[in-house]
Amino acid sequence: MTEHLPNAAIAYMKLRMGALMLSLILKTSYRFLKSKRYGALAHFMSMASTFGIAVGVCALIVGLSAMRGFEFELHNRVLSLIPTAQLKAFNGFFYDIHSDIQFLEKNEFIEAAAPAKEIEGVFVSGRDFAPAAIIGIDVRREPEVIELDRFMDCSIDELESETDELKIIIGTGIAKRLHVNKGDTIDLITAEESTAADTNFLSQPVSATFKIVGTFKTGGVIDSSMAFIDVDDAVNITFTPSPDTIHIRTKDLTAAFDEVYNATKNFPEEVAIQSWMQTQGKLYNDIQMVRGIMYIAMFLVLTVACFNIISNLIMTVSEKSHEIAIMLTMGASRSFIIKVFTCLGMMSALRGAIIGLVFGCGIAMALTPITKNFEEWFGFKLLDENIYFVNFIPVKLDIEDIAIVMSCAVIMAFLASIYPAIKASRIKPAEELSM
Repeated sequence: MTEHLPNAAIAYMKLRMGALMLSLILKTSYRFLKSKRYGALAHFMSMASTFGIAVGVCALIVGLSAMRGFEFELHNRVLSLIPTAQLKAFNGFFYDIHSDIQFLEKNEFIEAAAPAKEIEGVFVSGRDFAPAAIIGIDVRREPEVIELDRFMDCSIDELESETDELKIIIGTGIAKRLHVNKGDTIDLITAEESTAADTNFLSQPVSATFKIVGTFKTGGVIDSSMAFIDVDDAVNITFTPSPDTIHIRTKDLTAAFDEVYNATKNFPEEVAIQSWMQTQGKLYNDIQMVRGIMYIAMFLVLTVACFNIISNLIMTVSEKSHEIAIMLTMGASRSFIIKVFTCLGMMSALRGAIIGLVFGCGIAMALTPITKNFEEWFGFKLLDENIYFVNFIPVKLDIEDIAIVMSCAVIMAFLASIYPAIKASRIKPAEELSM
């Protein structure tokens, strides 16, 4: 142990000297930052650079949090009520749908599958009508594919009926448009052609009467465009032999199409594959595009703020050239001067970044209630639930986004501080002190 003591002592001394040097650099930078002889213009430029970075960081945190919130709500609401992918039978129905589902669930990338029948139709109640997509689902298997119960005011099992009575669960938007409530009845008219109709005549639209056993609410356009019935009822009212759709849930949401494509290479029936990217992909891509634009905006805003840091440091070097010359005369190295002024620029940026972080997180957390109050005060909606998938501005603070914004602010401030710091280190003490 004793033979390693000198090396350990040397390492300790180096560490101690490094800590003392860092402390000296920070204290010197702080003295420059708080100097009473700081020029008025330099002081203004310092405040402007700090304010610019604070505003940029604050705006970016709020913007990125909103984008993250929209993405979260897309997954949490829209993608919770639609399958990851689905198979449509080419001939209008599956010959042996239960065997087909068993075939799919043997694949390691398929988590669950359920039979379904999709119908396009119009609901009628008195003089009111509402077009919608009616999804016939298997009440036992469908909850494994999509999350229905957490949006409904009833159990999905209520769709099953021991009698001939047809039951339905509709979105709150449809219920509002038709002026109906739970327990009321509504008529459904569909464009599905009855296979029992005489082919020599035009087929009559299929119609049926349903009892409303519940409603669901997601807070978006789905509430006004979708309803659920039992899959057997959907098959019966359209006079088809069996369901024409299989709803699928895959392990990887982003690779849903590829996983289903690989799972159906030896599928016993001819099918068409449709993933959520084909129905909701445009919305998802728009969110990603806006987020990318936000990152570009972040770079531009912070770049402008960093130009203020450069201007501020250059003015500081000009005003403090006499003090810098004295420090060099007293033995300070030029690398020490570079570190001091680099640290000075980063202090200004870090101060602005912290202020922006505090205000950005505060505004982001209060954004949803603020916008709701704004809508109540002025009597209009910022987001129309008949157009967007949510009727409010969602926000989700993400540590990764905050870390990226803060890191970019500090790194760009460091790069902006290098040139003024080098300029300060090149001051010639003899010339400066002789003036």
